Amino acid sequence: MNRIMAKLQRFGRIRQLHTIISQETIKPSSPTPPHLKSYNLSLVDHLAPNIHMPLIFFYQNYNNRDIIVLKKSLSECLTQYYPFAGRLLTPSAPDIECKDHGVEFLEASIDYRLHDFILNKEQDETLDKLIPNELGMATNKTSPNMVEVQLNHFTCGGVALAVAISHKVADAFTMANFINHWASVARGGSPINPNFLAHSLSNHKLPEFTFRGAFEVKQYATRRFVFPDSKLNELKNKVNESSTTPVNPTRVESLTSLIYKCAVGAAATTKSGSFKTSILSQAVNMRKKLGPNFPKLAAGNIITEAITKTMDSSQIKLNEVITNLRKEITALPGVRNVEEVGKVWGKKVLMLRNDQSPYYNFTSICRLPFYQVDFGWGKPSQVMLHTTKAKGNLIVLMESPSGDGIEATVHLEKEDMDLFQKDKELLAYVEDI
Repeated sequence: MNRIMAKLQRFGRIRQLHTIISQETIKPSSPTPPHLKSYNLSLVDHLAPNIHMPLIFFYQNYNNRDIIVLKKSLSECLTQYYPFAGRLLTPSAPDIECKDHGVEFLEASIDYRLHDFILNKEQDETLDKLIPNELGMATNKTSPNMVEVQLNHFTCGGVALAVAISHKVADAFTMANFINHWASVARGGSPINPNFLAHSLSNHKLPEFTFRGAFEVKQYATRRFVFPDSKLNELKNKVNESSTTPVNPTRVESLTSLIYKCAVGAAATTKSGSFKTSILSQAVNMRKKLGPNFPKLAAGNIITEAITKTMDSSQIKLNEVITNLRKEITALPGVRNVEEVGKVWGKKVLMLRNDQSPYYNFTSICRLPFYQVDFGWGKPSQVMLHTTKAKGNLIVLMESPSGDGIEATVHLEKEDMDLFQKDKELLAYVEDI
């Protein structure tokens, strides 16, 4: 199937297999009150990269009449998530204009079967067609819209719902809450009020975060790998056996250290061993650091990074990677509010700006309920985070579709990926296909 798709792309026929059949702006069901017409971005929001993060939910069962319910429930949810219906007038704007502009909702016809996408472990240009306006994670193509949606109809009757949310207004936790609330309303539930915290309008002097290599012209490749729990348990045992004192790693810690080691090894080979230092960055949700009284449904960006540096890429040990990451997370200071979270992250951003070592950005969304998103069509058979347009090395870990393992979406330089996907140490823990 991959060879057929590649040939179609080569002859330019892929464009004929994707047709936008409708486009509509969905506005909040009730107007936003005058005192909420402007939503000031927090320092963390300001630091967040100016990109959209598209999630694609694949469903085998769908009824064409459901489109009315889907749009109506989105409209109702936008009343609670009012900044999502707003506009970021310029990439550096300090606030979101909340005048009920609405969310762009597209429908598209895709001349493929749903399983053609699910079975394809490589993210390529065909997956781009499922994304609203092909936003992806492109740093050179931004939109003032906070949210864009595209419902894709396959020839088999299944659908893929792509939801692209700006990182300026949401981290993964907020995305999971919003999409699940939308799905709940579509099934007849009541909207759940999130907490959009009030932030003072201030002149942020810290630089905006950008993915390393965002302005470099490089070719990247993305592949998905599934690691079943049985293999991850073997990996955890291996890590413990290699340590004088067992570190008892989690699944995510074990897999993060393995992927990091193999990715750095591949890069060292393709770069002819020209570097000895590399950086691992792990996204950290700071909500628990804000204490028991902090709102559980606080929306926006409330994150920072734990950063560890490996001085000699040829001597990476899994247990040491895990231990160093734990130390960095433990060392994150206590914070009283979101602005203090921003100051912590700002220092990390400045440090990365001044360090040109190869950089690997890891994010785990394993505990977030993306596979619970049910619009009345059942749970999704597959969920993908679209990373084809990302610049820089990016690895996202999420639950596998079966719930019995972790699926890793790995985005690396193409020449590094060619070696990475053949690494025998890595493949020892990958699901047999």
